Amino acid sequence: MTTPQTQGSDRRTLAVAEDAQRIAQLAQGLQQTALELEDQSQNLRRTLEALEVANQKSDRRTHEIESAQGIAYAATARLARLETITATLSNTVTQDAVADCVLREAIVALECDAGAVVVRSQDGAGLMLLRESGSLDPVMRSFKQLGPPLTAGPYAEALEKGDPIYIESFEEMRSRYPAFDTISKVESRGAWIFLPLEIGGQAVGALAFAFAGPRKFSLVDRHFADTVSRYCAQALDRVGLRIAAAAALAEAREARMMAEQANNAKTLFLRGMGHELRTPLNAIAGYTEVLEMGIRGPMNPEQTKDLGRIKRAAAYLLRLINDVLTVARLEGARPLNLMSIAVNPMLAEVQGLCALQATAKELTLTVAPCEREFSVTADAERLQQILLNLITNAIKFTTPGGRITVTCDGDASIVRVRVTDTGVGVPEADVDRVFEPFVQIDRHLTTATQQGVGLGLSISRELARAMHGDLTLESEEGTGSVFTLTLPNAREKQIEDYQLGAVGVTANGYSMA
Repeated sequence: MTTPQTQGSDRRTLAVAEDAQRIAQLAQGLQQTALELEDQSQNLRRTLEALEVANQKSDRRTHEIESAQGIAYAATARLARLETITATLSNTVTQDAVADCVLREAIVALECDAGAVVVRSQDGAGLMLLRESGSLDPVMRSFKQLGPPLTAGPYAEALEKGDPIYIESFEEMRSRYPAFDTISKVESRGAWIFLPLEIGGQAVGALAFAFAGPRKFSLVDRHFADTVSRYCAQALDRVGLRIAAAAALAEAREARMMAEQANNAKTLFLRGMGHELRTPLNAIAGYTEVLEMGIRGPMNPEQTKDLGRIKRAAAYLLRLINDVLTVARLEGARPLNLMSIAVNPMLAEVQGLCALQATAKELTLTVAPCEREFSVTADAERLQQILLNLITNAIKFTTPGGRITVTCDGDASIVRVRVTDTGVGVPEADVDRVFEPFVQIDRHLTTATQQGVGLGLSISRELARAMHGDLTLESEEGTGSVFTLTLPNAREKQIEDYQLGAVGVTANGYSMA
């Protein structure tokens, strides 16, 4: 039987159970909340760690950017230095000025304390100081020890290998070059650069820099130093070429002056001798004619024959003297008088002068006039001299019964006069030699009194070229020869241009009026 007391106890028990259940549920909720808070805490820690990593990366990136900006700034500043060096070196005219410019700009750009430019001595056995800046330590002055045999040191290594030497500390220097073990750290610098100066693949000197303390040389440092050394070598080479060219020019001027003085003296001598030789030759010819006329009494046949020989010999000597004097006048720059000359009348005049000589040798001389009326720009006297030389030369080397033909043709710019003969011809190997002074190819084909000194063709070509023309030869041995004289077709404007352009100008020693 349930009593009221029992019922109250049951209700309390049930209430306690319900409270316990609620407490359990609450504890379970609290546990779940604690787990969730733990997860959030872990997520927060991971987030914080990620933020820390990101901050570190950001710091590193900022440092890298700052470093890159510093490098870019340094590179820009050094590029400006290189541009300054290039502009300055382009105007330098001495090796000392080149060295001064390079050291002044490079020392500032590299932030070093001293620099030096050394070059090989004239005998090539050692090095000598061209320029220095700052106080050079014993390592920098070690170039004085460079000689045969080469002392083991940075200068010798740079010159022998042709590679730049970078020494970043005193300890590295002592380790690399044991020969410098007597140098103390107190009296030396802390880092050095030694760069070979190469011209045409050959080391002609070195460029050196010294730094107060140890130095890590960056790629920018090395690139800048290498570029400066190339610029320095190129400038030294350019200045050396200028100096050599100036010396050669001065030597050439002096040689030309001496040659002109000698030539003038020779010309004066030849003219004087020509006068002195002509006087007795004219006397000989005159007295020979007196004897031949019988004024001094009758001559027997033998005496008449001897007088003929004397007369021919005198004429031969006179021709030689005239040829030599013609050369002297050429080299003495006798002025030409250019004008318009009709070709056909000139050819007719020359034919009349040579007809008897051709007939005497039983030769057929034909002078065909130009089909058109051509005029050439030339000196009348010299043109006649060339044509006479060509025709008489053809007569001399053509055997009796042969033919000599003179023809003429031209166009709007030039006129050609050809002298063709059926003579002995000239061997192909000697075609160019016939125009050389004092050259006679076939002396055996002429008699002693017909021979000259080999100046006729040489003089003729020089005269033709002085008149803006030329003289050429085509020949076949045993068949004959064709000499072609080329001269400008005369036009009023052209003659004026030649005369204006010829003032103070010489052509192979022959001046133009």
